[in-house]
Amino acid sequence: MSGDILRRAEAHDAAAVAELAAQLGYPSDEASMRVRIEAAQECGTRDVIVAERDGRVRGWIEVVIIESLANDPFAEIHGLIVEEEERGLGLGARLVAAAEAWALERGLIRIRVKSNVARERTRKFYEKRGYTVTKTQSVFDKMLE
Repeated sequence: MSGDILRRAEAHDAAAVAELAAQLGYPSDEASMRVRIEAAQECGTRDVIVAERDGRVRGWIEVVIIESLANDPFAEIHGLIVEEEERGLGLGARLVAAAEAWALERGLIRIRVKSNVARERTRKFYEKRGYTVTKTQSVFDKMLE
């Protein structure tokens, strides 16, 4: 919407960012989210961009630079969340465009996003914006003690 402001997330956004993350099944508390936002601000290889309207955060996107021996550096979207009642109104597309611009500003020519295969609406959203499926894989976790 025309009154939306896209800007870099600040520590004072932590409660709103955590609340939005919980809407997609990633619960977090304000204190933990504040630490994560501050770490993103300081590291230089990742950032969080929020969409704000009427003084309230309505969505956010996290973009990260991935570096490895096997590939040239590229950007990866690590999270995109738009407030439930705002979905389908263009805010997510604006946040993705902001992440793409962030990557280009850093000289990166490729951006990746991973999505759970169960999120059919998400797949269609990204395909509509020119993203293509390049790999299907399993994810393995192990808790270290």
